[in-house]
Order: sequence, then C-alpha cells, then structure tokens
Amino acid sequence: MKNLAYLLSVLLLGVSVATAGITFYTNQTSFETLYPGLTKEDYSNTNLPASSISGAPGPFNSLTDNSCFSPGDIVDGISLDNLEGNDNVVLTPSYLGLTSVAVGPAALSNNAEYSFTVAVNAFGIDVVMPYGGSVDIEVFGAGGSLGTSTSTGSLAGDFWGVYSDVDITKIEFKSGTDGDLFSNAQFGATTALDNSTWGSIKTSF
Repeated sequence: MKNLAYLLSVLLLGVSVATAGITFYTNQTSFETLYPGLTKEDYSNTNLPASSISGAPGPFNSLTDNSCFSPGDIVDGISLDNLEGNDNVVLTPSYLGLTSVAVGPAALSNNAEYSFTVAVNAFGIDVVMPYGGSVDIEVFGAGGSLGTSTSTGSLAGDFWGVYSDVDITKIEFKSGTDGDLFSNAQFGATTALDNSTWGSIKTSF
C-alpha cells in the first residue's frame, strides 16, 4: 500500500490538466514515468566547440547543413524554427554557465516553433532562459489549437511537457522579450503507461 501511495504521488506531482484530452507537466519524473521510451534530442552533436555561441538560418532539423549542425546531427522527426523567420542560435556549455546545449531564436524578442514530421502526442523540453522569465505556449493539432500553457525558464532549464489524446503537429513558444531557448527535447507517439489501468490518472485530477 505504501508503494501504491508513492507511485501516485510521483505521477501526480507537477500535473495540471488544461482541457479534456490534453495534459501539461512541470515535473520531468512524472512525465517520463507515464511516457517512457520517447525519442530524445539533446543537440550535443552540434558543430560548435565548447563554451561558444553561433547563429544560423533555420530550421534546425535532421537536414540542417550549416555552421551549427550537419545533416544527421539532429534526429529525424523534430524541427525547431524561429517564428519570425530570423536566425536561430546555438549555445554550448559552459557559455553563460549553461550545463547543456541550448537552441532557440537568435533574438530575445523572437519566438520559437517546434514542428513534427512523425506521429507525436507526447513532448517534453527544458525551457532555458539565462536571465529568467516565462513563456506562453500553444499546442496545435491538425484541427487547430489543442490548448495553451505557460512555463517558467531558468539558466538550468525548467521542464515542461505535454500529452495529447490526438497527434500534435506543432508547438509555439512566445516569451515576449525574455528570450526562449531549449534543451533536451523528447517526443513520440505513446499511450500513458502502455494503456495500463494507471493511464486514467493523466486526466482524472
């Protein structure tokens, strides 16, 4: 019984349900417990040396071929771009004190979009804001907006995740002038706890 109570506390920590069919997470352990085995991308295959920064045109995906990434450096299925159409940027540890590679729009006033070319209904990311702040997030499916959320950001990265009952086609991040960078993405098509009886937890509270 104690083990059951512990599992429940882990799964529910950092969970907030926005609307029926979509759930947002701020606790990485809860998210990864419910949705194991997602494809991960930490951008560590960048062409940049340690403790450096460089900008380049987007998008950043498996086909990118510029000073920041070569084809195949990023896993298939995920793409990051600047919503304003301007350059993206890559920062490597320990630039500004970062502990992992961070990517995002090159200008603090620009916003970001993650899009997918594979089936995705679960997505997690570390929101990196070296100077602190928050970001407004909107999740989209084929039929339009699925829901909105917000996340804080920090130098170390604040985890944010989402699960949807339908496929996610893109996610927009808008931070005003705080600047939004990202590390340690994970994504894929999954069902909570492999359709076990615990799967109902994701939308029951």
